[in-house]
Amino acid sequence: MRKQASTNRPNRYEALGSWKSQRPRAAAAPSRPLQGRRLLVAFCGSLFGFIVYRRIYKTKAVSDDLAPQDFDFSNRFDATASQFDKDVDFVEWLYGITKLRRELVQQAHGNILEAAVGTGRNSEFYDLRRITSLTLQDQSEEMLKFAKAKWRETHPAYEHCRFIHGSALEPLPRPAREKMSAPQDEGYDTIIATMSLCSTPGPSLFLRSLAGHLSVGDVAAHDDGSEREPARILLLEHGRSYYSLLNYLLDQTALAHAQQHGCWWNRDIGKIAEESGLEVISTKRKHLGTTWALELGLPAEAKGVKRQKWLQDSRQKIVVMQADVAEAHVRWKERMGKQEEARRKEEALETWRREQRQQMKPKEA
Repeated sequence: MRKQASTNRPNRYEALGSWKSQRPRAAAAPSRPLQGRRLLVAFCGSLFGFIVYRRIYKTKAVSDDLAPQDFDFSNRFDATASQFDKDVDFVEWLYGITKLRRELVQQAHGNILEAAVGTGRNSEFYDLRRITSLTLQDQSEEMLKFAKAKWRETHPAYEHCRFIHGSALEPLPRPAREKMSAPQDEGYDTIIATMSLCSTPGPSLFLRSLAGHLSVGDVAAHDDGSEREPARILLLEHGRSYYSLLNYLLDQTALAHAQQHGCWWNRDIGKIAEESGLEVISTKRKHLGTTWALELGLPAEAKGVKRQKWLQDSRQKIVVMQADVAEAHVRWKERMGKQEEARRKEEALETWRREQRQQMKPKEA
């Protein structure tokens, strides 16, 4: 007879399970929870894409007849000044623009001019120990009011700060100093402009105009004989991307965005810097290439005996550009007037048709 199998002997399936349980297991991968900031960026990027799509769809007919890129919509800032900080605070923090502002402004030294200061979003980042004098300029009177209030709130004890209402395309006053030791001190050591090239007509000439206010010497001496850092223009701007698809989206929505916010967000910042004729010392880009940080200096032809001729040439080009912009304003108003008249006629015709259809309906008994 066949012997009965022992009940104490494990079957092969149990043995296999026991062998598996004794194998050394690989260490579990460390958990990597999603960072809240990255998640917010992804969400906002998706939302931005949807908004851009909707805007392209709605403004396609208008965008077929674009206004010239030098057209001036900067008067929009007077109307948006009171809400400007609230509108951009979160977005700039989310994308790290606030950090880039801090890094840029803390490089400033000596006599400083901040052009197109807006509501003073850079005020809190200035290192007062490195400042001899500070001049804040903007052509929007409403924006400048907020910049004044913000500066007095963040630096109430600092007295060497003045505010100028006017265009940076026009001649600006020299640095406010009690004592000037040499002719080169008549210029500014640092000129800062952040998010400004998008809203000024003739942006390359805007840069040339700023360069005309730089200190003449690359390296000038302080009153005590110590060496001063080179005079520079520091820019933080937004514009075209590395990628053609994103540039296409920016181009298609540029007019609608400029009409609403006074900002041409599809400008090629690198090309503008090149066309200005200034020396491009460094360029850094972020956010798919749409955020630009540049350091510019005076070219060789803007120094020494050639400086006066270079300044005169810049002034002549600015005058011609301003005349072209004024002419563009006239053409734009005429075109907008014709479009508005055509719209009113179309509305009147539609109203008449609606009334006719109502009259043709049979009356109820």
